[in-house]
Amino acid sequence: MRLKNAESATELFLKMIDPLRSARRLGPILFQLPPAAKRDVLLLSSYLGLLPKDLRYAFEFRHTSWLDESVYDELRKHNVSLCLAESEKLEVPEVITADFVYYRLRKPDYTDADVAGFAARAKELLVTGRDLYLMFKHEETPEGALHAEKVLAIR
Repeated sequence: MRLKNAESATELFLKMIDPLRSARRLGPILFQLPPAAKRDVLLLSSYLGLLPKDLRYAFEFRHTSWLDESVYDELRKHNVSLCLAESEKLEVPEVITADFVYYRLRKPDYTDADVAGFAARAKELLVTGRDLYLMFKHEETPEGALHAEKVLAIR
């Protein structure tokens, strides 16, 4: 979904997930922009203004132009998390923009030392009172779930 002229699509989407919201089973909603979508802070600001304030949101930007202080400021203004995504193509800097942190760890292989580092960072963030959402790659193999179990065990 593009952010421009997205009012009706966003409204429909939010209605469709309302049962999760009502059951209190809804975590942050992740918006992932296309890799070709370049920074447009005014469009982002306008879109964020449409979103209900009682839900949590994270934005994953896949074009480097979005990795900018003006974008981070806009996210902070709306308490929206910058999705701290990593992949083989792009690594987003750890910039915290909300009262919760949303990690999306997508590399195919992590060492035990990497997982221990994620666990240590998770502990640091939780101590500050922030909620944490940390997801590992999960498509083809069980490694993501196994890494998550290790993080929980170390924490």
